[in-house]
Amino acid sequence: MATVNTDCPIITLTTDFGLNDNYAGIVKGIITYLNPCARIIDVTNNIPPFNIEAGKYLLETTYRNFPPGTVHLGIVDPGVGTKRKSLVVETADHFFVGPDNGLFSFLTARQIKRVISITNKKYFLKDVSPTFHGRDIFAPIAAYLSRGVLPSEFGREIKAIKRFQPRKKAGKRGAHAGRIIYIDRFGNLVTSFKVSDIPSGKREVYIDKHKIGRIRGTFGVVKRGQPVCYVNSFGYLEIAINQGSAAEYFGVDYKSGAKILIALA
Repeated sequence: MATVNTDCPIITLTTDFGLNDNYAGIVKGIITYLNPCARIIDVTNNIPPFNIEAGKYLLETTYRNFPPGTVHLGIVDPGVGTKRKSLVVETADHFFVGPDNGLFSFLTARQIKRVISITNKKYFLKDVSPTFHGRDIFAPIAAYLSRGVLPSEFGREIKAIKRFQPRKKAGKRGAHAGRIIYIDRFGNLVTSFKVSDIPSGKREVYIDKHKIGRIRGTFGVVKRGQPVCYVNSFGYLEIAINQGSAAEYFGVDYKSGAKILIALA
């Protein structure tokens, strides 16, 4: 089971709160109030609003870079105030706190040691708002975890977490279909294909009807302004424009529903 270093605990923060409002600052304030020793590290507060899959991707590709015992607070919660559960998920080395909406579904059943459904109001703020569980439930739970309170104190153990079930897209015969799951600040398009999903042999990548070509090693192998696809540093297939924005080049965003195809060359 994971163990927090209570002398110098680390809490990461991954949210869709943005930088213009006070939400992320308030969450940090509650944590600091309850545990002044906690080191709070922002992964990002700029996840696209309500985009659970983007939050899942960013948490998945981040948490291993932190030391054992880190508490990862993830808040992308379009179902806040509804019947969805609030969770503490424990692995061999890390803790995850947040809503049960698929945000933590990158963790396999083998990785998860136990899941706690948070119900013990003793560890909540006094007056819980139905629209700000990040402040009133998740921040206090993360703070108390960082102080060494055992997960079992927060509620009952449950068997499983909710798994994110994205909308499936059909591909043409012989092609594998995927989708865009994240667009970074450079306009690079992260696809749903992990390196293990990419079929062997000579393959070419398409975004909708646009042919990108074969998978390359990095974006610098094509001329400036040209599209390219490659496996990014986190093991996902990514589409980019060398020194440009693929999102702008192809005119896509999270709502456009662009389809990614890997087909026989």
